[in-house]
Amino acid sequence: MLARRFEEASAAELGRARDHLAEAVAVLPIAATEQHGPHLPIGTDSIIADHMVEAVLSGLPDDWPVTFLPTMRIGASAEHAGLPGTLSHDWDLTARLLISLGEGLSKTGFRRLVFVSSHGGNTPSMDAAALHLRQTMAMMVSAVSWQRFGLPDGVLPEAEIAHGIHGGAVETALMLHFRPDLVRHDAVAAFPSLQTELERGAKRLRAHGRIGFAWSAGDLNPQGAVGDARLATPEIGRAIACHQAVGFIELLADMLAFDLKRLA
Repeated sequence: MLARRFEEASAAELGRARDHLAEAVAVLPIAATEQHGPHLPIGTDSIIADHMVEAVLSGLPDDWPVTFLPTMRIGASAEHAGLPGTLSHDWDLTARLLISLGEGLSKTGFRRLVFVSSHGGNTPSMDAAALHLRQTMAMMVSAVSWQRFGLPDGVLPEAEIAHGIHGGAVETALMLHFRPDLVRHDAVAAFPSLQTELERGAKRLRAHGRIGFAWSAGDLNPQGAVGDARLATPEIGRAIACHQAVGFIELLADMLAFDLKRLA
């Protein structure tokens, strides 16, 4: 049986399992250490990543060959570099780190890998690393974020879902569910985004979305957060976590079932 936590396996156990590891899935959670406005800790993305892994593990069938690597706690956070507490690798260094980890997994025998991020700024690095590992190590790599699994219907207003991309209701609700002791309740507020101004006054230009521009967090709101964190509740956070965990388990099922011979 493959250890659920990669770090708890022994080299001997992985060596004995090598002939079967090509059918297993390794999961690398990727997070960030960066400012999240005045109300959330700088470890928000890493805390969410750790607890989302726990949520997935609680619903994962015992006989599925899936193992989780330790969360990568510093990622590509250049857009937050101007605010205190942010630690960041350059995007290309983040990609190289992911490639290096993927190469190590490949040498161990894995051919299926999922990068799952709790920070949007990691996306370019994950995509670049996934393609490199496909081309050089013949690996199947899926690069996703927890937020790509969506939200339960009706859990938040559409405007908040569109605008609250950092420190808004979603992340605040998850933190109220996972670690309410770390939420600065007296600093929870609405953090208006430049995006709403652009929607009112510009025909095409947006800060983010299909037509956007490169921004720093302070461009969207000088406090480094956007969205209405006042909408967040622990119950909403719990509903979001459960919804996204189920979606991720469905992805794992698809990864396990995929015939690698279909790849060129």
